[in-house]
Formats: sequence, structure tokens, C-alpha cells
Amino acid sequence: MIAYNGEFTLHSDLRCSDKSLTHRVFIAASIADGVSKIRNAVFSRDVMATVEALRKLGAVIDIEGDCATVHPVENVPQGEVTLDCGGSGTTARLLAGLAAGLGVRAVFVGDESLSRRPMTRVTEPLRQLGADIRATEGCLFRCDGGRLTGRHLHAQVDSAQVKSAVILAGLFAEGVTRYTERIPTRDHTERLLGALGADVHVDGLTVTVRASRPHAMDISLPGDPSAAAYPVALALLKGRSAKVDNVLVNPTRMGFYDVLRRSGADIRLSNEREVYGEKVADIQVFPSVLSPLRADAADVCNGIDEVPLLAVMALFVKGRHEFVGTAELRNKECDRIEAIRHIAEVAGQSAEYENGRLTITSNGTVPGVRRYKTFGDHRIAMCEAVLSVAAGSGCTDSAPFDVSHPAFTDVLGIRPLKLGLIGTHVKESVSPRMQTYLAMRAGVCCSYDTVTLPEDVTDDKLLEVIRSYDGLNVTMPFKVRVARLLGANVPAVNTVGKGIEPQSTDGYGLTHPLIRHGVHFEGKPLWIVGAGGAAESCVTELLKYGCKLQVINRTESRARALRNRYALPECVFEPAGVLTFLPECPFEQQLTLPDSCEFVFIAAYMGYSNIRAQAEARGITVVDGFEMNYSQGTVGFSLWTGTPLQDDYEGYVQYVKEFDYI
Repeated sequence: MIAYNGEFTLHSDLRCSDKSLTHRVFIAASIADGVSKIRNAVFSRDVMATVEALRKLGAVIDIEGDCATVHPVENVPQGEVTLDCGGSGTTARLLAGLAAGLGVRAVFVGDESLSRRPMTRVTEPLRQLGADIRATEGCLFRCDGGRLTGRHLHAQVDSAQVKSAVILAGLFAEGVTRYTERIPTRDHTERLLGALGADVHVDGLTVTVRASRPHAMDISLPGDPSAAAYPVALALLKGRSAKVDNVLVNPTRMGFYDVLRRSGADIRLSNEREVYGEKVADIQVFPSVLSPLRADAADVCNGIDEVPLLAVMALFVKGRHEFVGTAELRNKECDRIEAIRHIAEVAGQSAEYENGRLTITSNGTVPGVRRYKTFGDHRIAMCEAVLSVAAGSGCTDSAPFDVSHPAFTDVLGIRPLKLGLIGTHVKESVSPRMQTYLAMRAGVCCSYDTVTLPEDVTDDKLLEVIRSYDGLNVTMPFKVRVARLLGANVPAVNTVGKGIEPQSTDGYGLTHPLIRHGVHFEGKPLWIVGAGGAAESCVTELLKYGCKLQVINRTESRARALRNRYALPECVFEPAGVLTFLPECPFEQQLTLPDSCEFVFIAAYMGYSNIRAQAEARGITVVDGFEMNYSQGTVGFSLWTGTPLQDDYEGYVQYVKEFDYI
């Protein structure tokens, strides 16, 4: 989870090198005639998938900071190799052409999102060139070499990735390979290879390739126009000026900017120059009044990855907005058409799609305090970040920025506090949802992660994780261990952070909900069921209120140890309340609620509870762990952020009912 407020600072001196060009530069360097130097590279997850695959194909790639030295392939692997493309369609499709050209036996695999994306669009044209490449169960496809012969192929889909695969294969084919497009797609591959001396030429919509090898290079990569689109969009939505330096301005990548200019955006290019066949410039944007957005098929082709961002911007502009030729958005890391529909719906607007035409209708007002799904898609996550900041608040379920733009929050000048929860079973925790609510209500920008660690994690690793966060909740089985490692003055802790005393908020989490329900527990006899860290923390808290406590536990020795530690009596008769800290289990289910009981507290809030069932049947007050979790969370959030303690449980419950989209 990451929650946003309206705070941001745009910086022009922070940049993210062009991801599309980075993939291609590494591939070209891996088949060049010498050693290449690549500077100002972006090592996103997608790019690293390409780097690792090239290493398996025989390239030697040394990385230091944002620079790399590439020694080209000298001897291709003799046996079969597995190329893991992760979630990168660029890696899979471009390297299909390279593997076919090198004659390598390779199995291409990828993550779940990539496995859903179409691959016959690239394997079929390569087969027409003579490659032995085919779909196989359990992988994306496999390549078993083949003898490549140049042919004239015509594009069946408008895809720069398919075109690039054919061009790369054509560098190794006998004769002449030609590829003719229906409409122009991004042309980085042919520009780069041509600039490096390979026999690659462009005539209108046709690329001609002959067997050849590119020269080695020493290149400093320009910035990514896709990455620059996010600060440009935010500046326009918030009425600010901004400048992003050293950006690739290839005409086939400028669809986003062309659409905005026609809509009234004051976007200017300056300091224009050329780097290895590519146009580079500084992009400046000035406050502008936008009219409804219109994008034709060429605009969409030249800015396909930025269409979701244009859709987000359209939500802030009153009117009807149309984008033509968007069918390809359904074949990205997620179905981005469905993602856009979700965003529009959550923002109170509408998005419709039919036959490749995306239409958005907006009243121009986007509310804050909304939760958006990212669908695990890095570009959707970045779009929703821009939307949330522009709206003044909002949050998303995840933030996979590092897939393409590791410096995303730095470029936008967003500084989220890094918060989280550690434990062995935390994926289903409600804490991220609750911390989201607290953050948006307080206007705090923060992330909140769930971090699953094995029970036998080393002390050093546990401390390393703790120190990497601004604030952490600690759950079982680490409460006692973390207390010891951090030298806490309590036996178990659930809240730690930079600049705060490690502590347990269990006591407040217990007593505050009881007080909220009007339960009079002060000085009363009570039964405590359980003898773990949470039970002990609540014992220490209840003793402050003069309560008489009896500890009951399925393991009597643990109950006795807790009684002895706090000089508690063995028996307490006619308890006014029963407080259980056990999960669903046979021991809890066999307990009988005494007739004297006026209220029960149940720390668990999932699964069956016999104590709850008995209490509800008798009509006595029940307080459960959901309220405890909220009260605990408010204390931790206040300590981490320095904001006043919040007590708005009813608002939180309403928020969960209305806005729990995740």
C-alpha cells in the first residue's frame, strides 16, 4: 500500500534513462564488434531481465552504478538455456529474434502476466524466416535454431517489438530481409543499428536488413519520454511549470505530448540535438487550460504506454474524451482497458470501450480519499500516483515502480514514509487497509508493506529489515525476540521505529475499545485466556486499573509462569469479564462462560469463537480484535508520523464498507 497527499516537488535534474532504448543498446552491444560502454543506464526489473538473458547467451556484462561494460557474445552456449524474461514483453520478443539469429537452443519463460500475453505475433514471422521456434506447454515458447533466409514480411500487428525481432534475426539471415509496417511504430532498433554501422536501412514503412554486425559504442543514454510524462502530467494538472532535461524525443514516442498540445497544453522543446541517430531535447511545460482530449490511432501507437496517463488526466478535464485504436492495451501487463475503467469508476466518472475506441466522460472533479487497484501493473501504479497527488489524497494497493522507473518517487519529489508489518503470516493482515485510512485522514504520504519472514531468520537479517523502515509493526513470532534485540523495557513489542522507544501497544489496544463501548472494567475480577506476548502486555495494562486477574491457558505451566511473574492469584471467582487471546482452537471452544460475566473481549476476529457465540446468545457486550487492531494502529501511526492520535473508529468502519476496493 502507498498513500499520497498533495505534496510533491518536481526536479529536472533527476532522470530515468529510456527503457526501450536501454533494452536495445544492451542487445546491440552483445553482438557488436568490440567492447561497449553504456552510461546513464536504467536498471529496472525489465531491463535486468534482458541483461541476465544476454549473459546466459554468452555476453559478459559488468555493471557499476548506472554504467555498464559489455563484452559481446563470442561463443554461444552449446546446450539448451532457459531465458527468464520476468514480466518483460520487450525481453521475450526481441530476444526471440536474437536467439533465432544466433542459432541458440533456448526455452523462454516468464511470470504470470507475461504468460498471458500473445507470443505467436513474434514466433510466426520468425518461423517464416526459417527459425525453429514454437509454442510449448509450460513456457512462452522455445527456439531450436534453424537456418534463416531473408524474406519480405508484412506486419500483421502494429508492434515495434515484432519488427525489432525480425530486424535482429535479419542480421544473421542469408540474403535480404524486409519488413513493411501498416503504420509507423517506434523505430529505436533500426535507428540504433543504422547509427552503429549495421546494414539496416529505412525507406518509408519498410526496413531492409542484410547480414552485418554493429560497431561497439560508448553511449550516454537520454531520458525516457514515458518516464517524463508523469511529472509533465502532474505539472499540468496542478498548474505548475516544469522542465525535464535530456529526454529522447523520437517522433514515434511523442504521442502523449502531441495529444496534450492539441488539447491546449503549453509544451515546448529546447536544446535539441542528436545521439546515435536519436533526437534528444529538454521538455518544458507551462500552466495551461486543457480542453477534452482526442487521440487517433497514430497518437495511440506513438504513446501506447501513456494512454492510461492521458485517461487519468481526462478525469480532471470536464467533457467527453476519445482515444481510438486502443485494443493493444488489453495485451499489456494487465488489461489496461479494465484498469482504466476501474480508475474512472472509483473516481466517480465513466469510461466505456467498444471496438478499440475508449471514451471517457468526466465532470472534471476528482475526489480524494479513494483506493485504487494497480492490478500489479507498474504503469497503472504510476498513473494512480499522479491521480492521487493531483486530487490531494488517495492510495493504491501496491507500487511496482521499479519494473520500469525506479526513480519515480524521486522525480516527482514524493517522500513517503516507509512503514510496514513483519511476521510469518501477514499477507492477509488488515493493517495495510487500516494504515491507509489513517494516512489519508491525517494527510500523510507513506507506504505500508507486509513483510513475510521465516521463523528461523537470523538476528542480523531481522535487524537489517527493521532498520530499513521508518516504522514497523511486529507480530508473532517475533514480538519477544525483537524486544530482546532492541533492548526494550517490556517483554514483547509490536511497535518499533526510528526515534521511538520499542513498545507494545496491546494494552491501549485492549482498554481503549472497552472504554469506547462503555465497559466498566476498572478494579473488576477478570479471566485472561492465553499466556502469550499479547496476553502478558494486557495483564500489565489491566493491573494499572486495579483489576484482579486469573490466567487460564491450555498449557498450565505457561499460565503458572505468567501468574508468578506478576503475583497473580490462582483463582478469581465470578469474573465480570473474560478476555481471550487465543485463535480458533479446541481449548477455546470447550470453555464455558461464567454466569457473572458482563462482557467478553476476543483478540481474534476471524474464525469461529465459542466465547463470542455464548456471549451473543446471552446478549452481553462483545469487543473483538478488529477494534483492538485499529486502536493499536492509531498509536503506532501517531508515533511514526508525529501526528495527533486519531480516534475515529466509526469512520474507519464506514470507510471499509464504502471504499474497500482492494
